[in-house]
Amino acid sequence: MIKTGLVIGSAHLDILARPATESEHKDRIGSVTIEAGGTACNLAFNLRRLGRPVRLLTAWGASPIERLMGGHIQDKGVDLIADEIDGMPLAAFVAQLTVQGDMHTAVSATPVDTHTFHEARIREAMNGIGYVIVEANLNTQSLRSIITVAKEAGIPVFALAVSQDKVERLAHVLPNVTAAFMNGAEAERLMEVMQAIDPADLATITGSTLVVTRGERGAVVYQPDETRLKISAPPLEHIDTLLGVGDAFSIGIIDGVVQDGMSYEAAAHRAHELIREIARQTACNAFSMNALNNIVSALYETARNDQLTRLMRRSAFEIEYTRFEKGWGHTLIMVDCDHFKRVNDQLGHHTGDLVLQGVAAVLENSVRASDMPCRWGGDEFVILLPHTSAEDSVRVVERIRILAREAELYGVTLSMGIATSRPGETLGLLMQRADAAMYRAKQAGRDSFHIAEEVEAI
Repeated sequence: MIKTGLVIGSAHLDILARPATESEHKDRIGSVTIEAGGTACNLAFNLRRLGRPVRLLTAWGASPIERLMGGHIQDKGVDLIADEIDGMPLAAFVAQLTVQGDMHTAVSATPVDTHTFHEARIREAMNGIGYVIVEANLNTQSLRSIITVAKEAGIPVFALAVSQDKVERLAHVLPNVTAAFMNGAEAERLMEVMQAIDPADLATITGSTLVVTRGERGAVVYQPDETRLKISAPPLEHIDTLLGVGDAFSIGIIDGVVQDGMSYEAAAHRAHELIREIARQTACNAFSMNALNNIVSALYETARNDQLTRLMRRSAFEIEYTRFEKGWGHTLIMVDCDHFKRVNDQLGHHTGDLVLQGVAAVLENSVRASDMPCRWGGDEFVILLPHTSAEDSVRVVERIRILAREAELYGVTLSMGIATSRPGETLGLLMQRADAAMYRAKQAGRDSFHIAEEVEAI
């Protein structure tokens, strides 16, 4: 039976700056990416990449960008529980990378470092969970509460050290952790805090397995029975980043041990494929490539486009039109659906929606990429044809009429009014003239068009 994992810890923006070439200068040419990250977020995304069910408990501020990131995390299939804290600074990790993609320096603002999760929240998050993964961005009080609740429920806990500055937080909970993952420098710091001379001593004293990674030299698994397993590093043919590789290695081992009952050695070798995938990309986890761009694009799409027809909304059209207000020679086509109310009344609103989607497709297939079709409201549409005369727009209208007759519109036809902008004319006045022309077309029998103040209805 597949177990659901609970990951508790940091989720934030990753802002990664990478120089193009080696240089002694402070201000260097390079690239900057903004992704969704955080150790806990990386772990959760990597579990989803493996097809595993996962829940993430985190904390961040109440800013719009953090709420957008919450939507991104949920879109990737993660069951998200987030404590929103008013007044909390933006959750972010800002790193200066080396040319090779390893970390040179970094500054992090992780709300979970100061926010303490209440026991009730922890119990809520642990409901139905098979194992827990924590990381040392969490403060000591949160770690102790999580361990206590997990121990009562008989749920195994795995821990990640995160950094030399924070690894000592694990000293208080290590005896109740199934396994802890850290690099060589973090292991040295933990030994200093716990007055041990070797990672094997830590494993023996605490009864916890320690997995210590040492870069290209691979990793060593120190087990409480004094067994040591040496694991070779996977051959990496192409490396874009080394950030996130440790998280991928840890999650690959945890998944193999928990889900398939594998030995640490066997699970580590299976984790190598996930490591190779992360190393080939610029983000720190499997689902963060261009994450911020994707989040903003989705928001822009929702704000700009009508959800039913995918055409531009009226509000977005009005904003876009300001680019054309000072010019002239642009043509506006007002489009109204004939007999649309009859379709709604007789065939239902679902069929009416299909008609509107069909009309939108007709309009999009009749215009150039530079033209602006818009759902104005209800069953009315407008199209702006930049730098187009009324005479040229007639060819567009004829294409619309032909495609509309070929489409399945349930008897709906289109009446259209054409108006060409005048110097200094506002959108409101241009719309009035196009609207009046459209009504002239309706009066002439529908399924026709009229050019404002110039040509009689056809």
